[in-house]
Amino acid sequence: MEQIVRSLLQQGIHGLSAHPDVAEILDGVDFAAAGRVLEPWSQSLWQVAYHMDAWARLKLDLFEGKPITWPQDNCFPSSPSPASPEAWDKFKADFKGLFVRMDEHIKGMDLTCRFKEWDSKTAAEMIGVMINHNSYHAAQIVAMRKMMGMWK
Repeated sequence: MEQIVRSLLQQGIHGLSAHPDVAEILDGVDFAAAGRVLEPWSQSLWQVAYHMDAWARLKLDLFEGKPITWPQDNCFPSSPSPASPEAWDKFKADFKGLFVRMDEHIKGMDLTCRFKEWDSKTAAEMIGVMINHNSYHAAQIVAMRKMMGMWK
């Protein structure tokens, strides 16, 4: 049963059987498109992706025993654009790397471990929250990309 749960969590963080792989939703998005704010949203694609990235990193930091600092801005950067095309490319590569790191944790960590810093949720519960959170924002990014004519 434990292996089934691990497999479901790994599939979930990528969105398999539900939506495009979250690790790949930024593929093909250039710097200019990343910083565009489209109606009806108040954030750019980059701001939404940054938000997803920041909350995932908080969970990974906890899993890796690092101290965390709760964000004051809900992890949305104030600027709609990344600092530069190079910063955007680095962000996209690092974003993909988050999912590799999360896969490794799911494979090997105690999923019943509780984290007092996160309302005493178990690792499995925290990953479940990440799955739901990423699904919501991945759909937002796909919708933005469709509006820009940048989706399959």
